[in-house]
Amino acid sequence: MSSPSTSRITWLPASPVEGWASMDRYWRELDRVVRESPPAGMQIDCALPFPPPERSVTAPRLKRMWDKYVVYPTRARRVRAPLAHVLDHSYAHLLPHVPRSVKKVVTVFDLVPLEDPGHMNEAQIARFRRTVAKLRLADHLISISAETKKKLGQFLGIAPEKVTVAVPGTDFETFQKPVCEANPVLQRLRNAPPAIFSVGSAIPRKNLRSLPGIFAHLGDRFAEKRVCFVRAGKKLPESLRSQIIAITGESGFIELGPLFGEDLVAAFQTARVLIFPSTLEGLTFVIPEAMAAGCPAVTNTLTANPEAGGDVALYYEEGDNAAAAAHLITLLENDAAHAERRAAGIARARRLTWKHHFDIVLDVYRQQLRHS
Repeated sequence: MSSPSTSRITWLPASPVEGWASMDRYWRELDRVVRESPPAGMQIDCALPFPPPERSVTAPRLKRMWDKYVVYPTRARRVRAPLAHVLDHSYAHLLPHVPRSVKKVVTVFDLVPLEDPGHMNEAQIARFRRTVAKLRLADHLISISAETKKKLGQFLGIAPEKVTVAVPGTDFETFQKPVCEANPVLQRLRNAPPAIFSVGSAIPRKNLRSLPGIFAHLGDRFAEKRVCFVRAGKKLPESLRSQIIAITGESGFIELGPLFGEDLVAAFQTARVLIFPSTLEGLTFVIPEAMAAGCPAVTNTLTANPEAGGDVALYYEEGDNAAAAAHLITLLENDAAHAERRAAGIARARRLTWKHHFDIVLDVYRQQLRHS
């Protein structure tokens, strides 16, 4: 029971049956901050009767649909706290089920499917549109970037004063921690030439098709084995892979497949530079994580990439392959420039804490509770 001077908050995170690692992580990080530094005057509980999972596992589709659209709305109707926080905009369908007397806050990560549906079919797109339309029912929204805040106005007509930007934290200690010498990724990359690193999905908006045009400006360096390209994540389409290998050579292209935990940290820490050519982001975790590991980033100026990289990443205008290549060459070959960007990136990542993110969230709670 909360005392008369304590305000109760109920979280409604994305259900772990979805298997969404990033959303499970968001819930887990907020939960960790609350346990380590309980907010004064607030009691935070959760609509789900279990803690955030340490490992994300996707349940069968029928189980996911039943949990999301039958079981969870019932839990939402039982909320009795003065304020409820839906931790993922993909669960905005819960808002009509939360009692009308309860203040409603939602964290919004991106509205990318409204611009680029990717591999979503028409039914999935329609369902996403219906879900995010319900964000208008929230009393306040927490956006992870100014870019996403802008899109909330552009696509949903949500007034800017109804949205607060709170940039997510970075697991700084995790990406700074030295990797075990026996780690297979560390062993493999340590014996390779200086690496240009790419990580993530291979969907079209990630713009990996731009890499051959950029790498063409480094052709002689690949031929002389002074640089290699390391890719982690889903394998590239065969046609794109062939274009890249035509420049890098077979030995100059290392595909690691999906990486997690210490393996991913090893790749970041061993790489010389990150290339992040994505053209549509709400706000990527990749650039801050690379910086935390001491790996400088090269990215374009589109959407939220400048928010992720701040004044530390090196930027190019999309399509200017020569400029992108010039930045890569600088970080590959100029030790002083690399050391400067590395140190600045580490300092920036150190400031991007989950505690700072949650302090802004708490300010939103207090503001909403004052007007309840």
